[in-house]
Amino acid sequence: MNKKEYYATRKPISCVPGTVYENEGGGQYLCVDYGYANDEFEFENLKSGWRLVAHGVGVYEDGKIDWDYSTGVGFIHEYDVVLRG
Repeated sequence: MNKKEYYATRKPISCVPGTVYENEGGGQYLCVDYGYANDEFEFENLKSGWRLVAHGVGVYEDGKIDWDYSTGVGFIHEYDVVLRG
């Protein structure tokens, strides 16, 4: 399967908080929460700890995911977690 055919297998996905997903471009992302829109999910990059809100998340037939674009949240420090609940 070539890249064009691979990308054609992408389907919308509703991510599950607490689940780790492998990104099509590399890396593992923990779904932390869902957003206000149906296609928004907050992820944490397990290697770097960076959090982002992914918009338009899709899954490929091999189970890897990607998204249309992301907006930054940043690094979540221990004191932020305590303050946020």
